[in-house]
Amino acid sequence: MATNITALGIDSPEIQDQVNKLFSSILTTQQKFNSVVAADPSKQGQLTDALQEYAEQRGRGFLYPYLSTGRGHGPFTECLDGSVKYDLICAIGPNLLGHSHPLTIKSHLEAATRDTVMCGNLLPYADALNLSSSLLATVANSKLRHFWYSGSGSFANDTALKMLWQKKAPAYRILAFEKAFAGRSVATQDITHNEAYRVGMPETVQVDHVPHFDPSIPGNSIEATIAALDACWEKNPDQYCVLMLELIQGEGGFITSSREDFITVFKWAKEKGIYIWVDEVQTFARTKELFSFQTLELEEYVDIVTVGKALQVCGTLYSEELNPKPGLVSGTFNGSLAQIIAAGNYLNFLVNGNFFGEKGRNLELQNSFTSRLEKLKEANPGKIGYIAGYGTMVTFEVGDAGKDVTTAYVKKLFDNGLICFWAGKDPFRVRLLLPLSLTNEHIDEIFSIFEKTLKEVL
Repeated sequence: MATNITALGIDSPEIQDQVNKLFSSILTTQQKFNSVVAADPSKQGQLTDALQEYAEQRGRGFLYPYLSTGRGHGPFTECLDGSVKYDLICAIGPNLLGHSHPLTIKSHLEAATRDTVMCGNLLPYADALNLSSSLLATVANSKLRHFWYSGSGSFANDTALKMLWQKKAPAYRILAFEKAFAGRSVATQDITHNEAYRVGMPETVQVDHVPHFDPSIPGNSIEATIAALDACWEKNPDQYCVLMLELIQGEGGFITSSREDFITVFKWAKEKGIYIWVDEVQTFARTKELFSFQTLELEEYVDIVTVGKALQVCGTLYSEELNPKPGLVSGTFNGSLAQIIAAGNYLNFLVNGNFFGEKGRNLELQNSFTSRLEKLKEANPGKIGYIAGYGTMVTFEVGDAGKDVTTAYVKKLFDNGLICFWAGKDPFRVRLLLPLSLTNEHIDEIFSIFEKTLKEVL
C-alpha cells in the first residue's frame, strides 16, 4: 500500500479559506481563455521586440513567434501578442492535462505553504516519499522496485545508464534502435540516432543502432532486426549491457511494432544476459495504460524504465538487481515542491480517473482523431497520407511527406490558431501530443482548422 503522509506544510482554517478564495479567483479568470483569438495588432511590436531580445540572449531564434503570457485554459494558450491558440503539442509532452487545470492551480498554492522551493536528496521532503510510493504502486506487477528522482528526462536516462554500466562492468556497449531519441546530455546524445544532434561531439558512449521494425515488410522486418542484433553480438560478444528502446519512438515519427516483435527481441537479449531498458519519458500516461510497457503487457521483461514529462518530475524505476552501490547516484534536487506535489496530484487523478483501458479517454481520443483524419484524407485526395495514433500521441503525413511541405503546413497551422510540431525524417510527419482537456466541440474546430490549412498550403 502506497504511503500517504498528510498534514504537510503550514495549514489553518484561515489559510485554507484564503487558499480557496485564491483558487477560485485564479480558475475563474483563467477559464475566460476558451476560444481561438486572433493577434492584437497593437501588441505585435511588443512580441517581436521581446522575441528578438530573447533570441539575442540565447544565441538563436525561435521556431514560432510565441511567448506565453501564462494565461490559458484547457487546450488554449495565450501568446504575448494577445492571440489564443489550441495547444496540441503540450510543450512536447508535459502538459497532458492542459492549461490551468484545477490540480495545477491547487498544487502551486499547496507548494506555497511549504518552507522552500526545492526538494533534495540530502534533506528530502515527505511529499517526495508520497509520490515515490504512489508511482511504485502502479508497477507492482513488474520487477521494478525502486525509484530515483532526476532533474530531467536526459538525466533520468544518465542515471539508468550508470546503474547498468556498474552492474555489467566492463560490458559497456549499448544496443539501440535506429531513429531512437534518448536526450541531449553527453551520454544520451550518442544513444540518440540523429547525427545532426551531435555534430562536433566526441563519441563518449559505445552504441550500436539496429534497424527498427518496418511495418511495410511485416514478414521480414523482425528477421532483419534479429539478423542485425546477431551481427552486433558476433562482432562484440559479451560486451553489451543493455538494449535501450522507446516502445513508441516519438522523435522518429511515432514508430512502434507488435507485442510479439518486442518479445522476440527481448528474448534474444535475455538469452545473452542483456538488460531491457524502456524509455517512457514521453509515452508515460499517454497510451492505453499508464506505461506503454503495460499497454503491450511486457512487464516480465523490463528491468529499468525512465519517466518524465507528463509526470511533472523525472526519474528512473529499476529492479532490485540493478540497485546501485552507494555513491553512484545522487544529485542536489529531486525537483521543486510544486512539481512533486503536482506529480502526486496528477498521478492520483490519472490512476483513479477514466483515462486508461479499452473505454478510457486516451483510447477514445486516439480513435476520434484517427477516424476523423481518415475522413479528412478521403475528402482531400492526395493531401494526407500515413495516419497513426497511440493514445494521445497522433501523427499523420501531408502532401509528399517532405520537410518543406510538412513544415509549411505546421507553421500555417500556427498562424490559423493551432500549435503542433513535426517528427521523423524522410518521411516527415505532423506530430500531435494531445491534452486530455479536449472536448468533442474542440475537436470539431480543430479539424476545421486542419482542413482549412490543407487547402491553403497544398
